[in-house]
Amino acid sequence: MALQEIEAAGDAEQATVALDDGGTATAHWSASVGKAVLVADGIPTPAEGETYELWFVRGDAPVSAGVFDVDGGDATALLAGDMQAGDAIAVTVEQAGGSPTGQPTTDPVIVIPTA
Repeated sequence: MALQEIEAAGDAEQATVALDDGGTATAHWSASVGKAVLVADGIPTPAEGETYELWFVRGDAPVSAGVFDVDGGDATALLAGDMQAGDAIAVTVEQAGGSPTGQPTTDPVIVIPTA
């Protein structure tokens, strides 16, 4: 499990933000492991035909990190790709399968700074 790998690292960090509807989203990351995991509690299930997409935001450049599903208001998702120092972690609502352009098409519903 990536989350256990991150938590076991000596440089493991985490940050939590509150969601608009009362839930929380916590990013767990480790520079030495180079991975990040998002854990969301109380996140609404996206509408039919929509999904949540993860992003690493480097400066002004979002980099897609995959899509994830919600199960009963909870989600744990490993971000695809290598995290870099200073990346923010963001989540947008996109059409099923993810953004067709490779760029966010909506404003983020979650933004977690890691710096």
